[in-house]
Amino acid sequence: MPTKFELLAEVSNLEEEKRWAKCTKCHHTMMLDMEVIESEQNPPKETNVAVEDCIDYSPKENYAIGDAIYHKGWDDVGTVISKELTSNGSQAIVVTFNKVGEKRLIENIG
Repeated sequence: MPTKFELLAEVSNLEEEKRWAKCTKCHHTMMLDMEVIESEQNPPKETNVAVEDCIDYSPKENYAIGDAIYHKGWDDVGTVISKELTSNGSQAIVVTFNKVGEKRLIENIG
């Protein structure tokens, strides 16, 4: 279920697309990047990249939004559509795969 945020204010002149927001449920305040939110709302539907042109997925690696990755376990290609911070403080990526759909994968673990 999506979280609802109340937009509070712009960050500054230097960061035009960032806004302060407050969760309407827990009242936690955080900075949102509006460009990232817009890209999440319009994710690419299918990755048309050859497996050999993709980055092999590893939970130890760090990924960027738009990266094409290959998951060996699922034998599937996908595109990173967003990045998240999990409840335990780990980093995760949200990937839309061609076969298995949208999945959350851990990234950047030591």
